[in-house]
Amino acid sequence: MNYEGILFEKEDGIATITLNRPEKLNAVTPKMRVEMREALEDAAADGGVRAVILTGAGRGFCAGADITTVASGSELADDESLRTLHLEPVATNRVATVLRNLRKPTICALNGIIAGGPIALALSSDIIIASEKAGFRIALTRVGLSLENGISYMLARRIGAHLTLELAYTNDIIDAREMERIGLVNRVVPHDELRKTARDMAKRMFDIPPLGLEMAKRCVYKALEAPDLESQIAFEMLLGRTLRQTEDQKEAVTSFMEKRKPVYKGR
Repeated sequence: MNYEGILFEKEDGIATITLNRPEKLNAVTPKMRVEMREALEDAAADGGVRAVILTGAGRGFCAGADITTVASGSELADDESLRTLHLEPVATNRVATVLRNLRKPTICALNGIIAGGPIALALSSDIIIASEKAGFRIALTRVGLSLENGISYMLARRIGAHLTLELAYTNDIIDAREMERIGLVNRVVPHDELRKTARDMAKRMFDIPPLGLEMAKRCVYKALEAPDLESQIAFEMLLGRTLRQTEDQKEAVTSFMEKRKPVYKGR
C-alpha cells in the first residue's frame, strides 16, 4: 500500500513506521493518523513482524498537529475516504491506543523535537530511545489547550504528577539528556546511531518467544492499574500457566539446553 504522510517498511522481522513530512517537522494531518493506524494494523496481522519501530524523517520527530489542514478542511474535502473521520475516532484520535495495545514490542526512535498531541505516540511505545538531538515540549497549554490523547495519564505515570505539571505549566523545552535524567526516555544515543540502536534492540528480542514478550507487556501495563500486590501475582500466575502449555515455551527450554538458536512458532 502506498502512503502519503508516512513510510512503512518491513525488513528482517521489523516493521518501521516513519512520519514523513520533514518540511513540516512531521506535523500530523488527519490522513496521517489514518495511515498510521492502517500500518499498525498491518504489522499486527503479519506473523513475520516481531517488533515495530516508530520514528520521524528529518530533524523533527513530530511538531504536533498540522493546524493548517485542520483549519481549512482541505484535506478532508479532497479525499473521499476521510469524509467519515468523525465516525472513526480510533483513526483520528486514538492511534496511541492502537499502539499501546499492539501485541508486539514497540520502540520509539525519537530523532528530534516532539511536541503537542503526538507526544502520546512516544509515550504509548514500550521503549523510547532518543537521539542526542531530541527535544520535548508539551506545547498544548501554550495554545490554550489541555493535555490530550492520554498524555496526562501516561506522562504522570512515567515521570510523576509534579514533573508533568511543571512541564505543562511552563511549556519548557527539555533536551535529550534531561529527558533521560527524569526517566522520560530509556536512553540517549548519538544521532547517527539512533536507527541502528533501535533495530539492534528489536533483534535482541527475537531470542524471546513472541508469546512471552506479549505476556510480559500485558503484565507490566496491568501492574500500573493493579489494586494490590496479591491481585497482580494472581494475574502473573494465570499468564504463566498459559505460557507453560505453549510449544514456544518448550522450544525455549529445549534450545537453551541444546545450546542452539530457538525456532519459535508463536503458539
